[in-house]
Amino acid sequence: MRSSLKIGAIGGVPIRVHWSFSLLVVLVFVSSANGSTAEVLATAGFVLALFACVVVHELSHCAIAKKNGLRVKDITLLPIGGVSQIEGLGSTTPQIERDVAIAGPLASIGLAVAFGGIALLAGGHLLPPTLFGGAWLSRLAWMNLLLAGFNLLPALPMDGGRVLRAVLAKRGGNLRATKIASSVAVALGIAMVLVGIGYDLWLMLIGAMVIAGAMAERRSATVQESFSGIRIGDVMSQDPTSVLAQVTVAQLAPWLQSFPGRAVPIVDGERYVGIVATEDLVPVPPWTPVGDAADRLAPVLDASQELYPAALEAFGSSGRQQLTVMSGGRVVGVLYRLTLQAVLTQQTATSGRSNWSRAA
Repeated sequence: MRSSLKIGAIGGVPIRVHWSFSLLVVLVFVSSANGSTAEVLATAGFVLALFACVVVHELSHCAIAKKNGLRVKDITLLPIGGVSQIEGLGSTTPQIERDVAIAGPLASIGLAVAFGGIALLAGGHLLPPTLFGGAWLSRLAWMNLLLAGFNLLPALPMDGGRVLRAVLAKRGGNLRATKIASSVAVALGIAMVLVGIGYDLWLMLIGAMVIAGAMAERRSATVQESFSGIRIGDVMSQDPTSVLAQVTVAQLAPWLQSFPGRAVPIVDGERYVGIVATEDLVPVPPWTPVGDAADRLAPVLDASQELYPAALEAFGSSGRQQLTVMSGGRVVGVLYRLTLQAVLTQQTATSGRSNWSRAA
């Protein structure tokens, strides 16, 4: 997510803080301005403990996603919670989406039970429920239960909305399920905004975000449906010129410069090494083998993959303009970002068509 700062990583998942998180810090100190230093520090400590619970909630999503072969980009903390960036979730099976979605609320319920149990063992009390005063353990127990309950509301893009969509998708397909789930979410969001206008600014803000998120999910599902049946192999540049890893930069650079934007896969015998474009060679000494200059970390696409969202996510995560396409362990093409953008534009303009014809 843009405008965020990485503060660490857990289990290989980067943890980021969005700039708007600073507004929460300001709010905490303003609300505690009349208290003592100890009270301000206690409030700040409780907020940090609460967001540590949010991180556990999000890491639970990520753990199930990684278990099912999905790539987790990062977790970003916002003033109203956390967001896990999981690539490929929108194109996976309903069962996997359900499992990933439900993992977070289950983790929050587990934390609520744990904090509540420790509070009772320590001689504390859980009743009456308290969120803004009293012992930390009791408050954290109720806060985690509230977090689980809120996330289980059947409103996309929250966890409950994803569970609802997964259940509906088993019967009527992803697009229809998303339309129904997003409609439910919009209705709930409008209700939150209306109630929030008279009672709570935060509820109004959350309702607005729910509406925006639901509409974004609906648009994404519509676009994905329009790309149904289009595979990466249909739009890639086929049978590209592969270059041996031993060729030097001085030998390859003039040829690439003659074809602006062009990229070539680099191979060492039958083994794929990486991809090289002109921009990859600029900072490299001319006598360097291109195998050493190749981008070995760039995602490799499979020709049989659905174009959307696999290719879009690969370009987004890599920042590259060209990616290698393989099939059966052999290089078969190169997909260019400009080609993908052209197809996206075409499909958006003609989304009413049911079929897409591959160009000759």
